[in-house]
Amino acid sequence: MPLHPEIVVSGDGSHSVISPIFNTLYHSQHGALSEAKVVFIQAGLEYLLEKGYERIKVFEMGFGTGLNAVLTKIWAEQHKVEIIYHTVEAYPVSLDTIRQLNYGALFGHHDDLVALHELNWDDRHTISAHFTFCKWHKRIEELQLEEKFDVVYFDAFAPATQPHLWEEGILAKLYGWLEAGGVLTSFCAQGAFKRNLKKVGFEVQRLPGPPGKREMTRAIKP
Repeated sequence: MPLHPEIVVSGDGSHSVISPIFNTLYHSQHGALSEAKVVFIQAGLEYLLEKGYERIKVFEMGFGTGLNAVLTKIWAEQHKVEIIYHTVEAYPVSLDTIRQLNYGALFGHHDDLVALHELNWDDRHTISAHFTFCKWHKRIEELQLEEKFDVVYFDAFAPATQPHLWEEGILAKLYGWLEAGGVLTSFCAQGAFKRNLKKVGFEVQRLPGPPGKREMTRAIKP
C-alpha cells in the first residue's frame, strides 16, 4: 500500500518527506535538491561524462520521491547522453504526495516526475530518445538483475535507520552489478561504510559533501 508521508521544506527550499515507517527524512534536511545534484549528478553522471561516456547505465537504491530520477532524465536530455535507469523501492510513496511536491516550481518538469510514478512497476519504459526507465517494487535483497551498471546511486536511509543495507552483503551485490570502472556514490562518509566498501573490492574516494555535510563518498570498481 502506498505511503502518505508528511511533506517538509528542507534547507534549500525544496521539499522532502518523512517516512512514516522509519520516522526519518528521505533527503538531507539541509537541502534535498542540493544533495541530489552534488551526490548523484555531479559525483556520478558528470564524473562519467568527463571520462567520455556517451551511454550510462544507472542503478538507484531507493526510488523514494523520484527526485534523483527526474533530475537524471533532465540531465540526459540536456547533455544528449543515453541513460538506462533502474531503480528499486520497497515502500512506494503515494501519487497524492508526489503531486504536492514543489520540485516543479523550482526546476520545472513536474509532469515528468508524476509520470515516472504513474508507470507500471517491473516493466521497461522508453521515456525519450535519451532516457529508458525501469522501477522495481521489491526489497534490494530480493532483486535479481542481468544488467551491468556504470553508476550506483546509493541512496538508502542512513546506517542508523537501515544498518543491514550498509553492510558487506548488499555492497558486494552492488559491486557485482557494476562494470569495471563504474562508481557508487553516497551522501554517507561514515568510517564503517567506507571500510565495508573496501572489503568488497572498491577503491574509496572522499569528496566535498553537499550543504551541511563536510564529506561524501565515491567508490570505484577497479
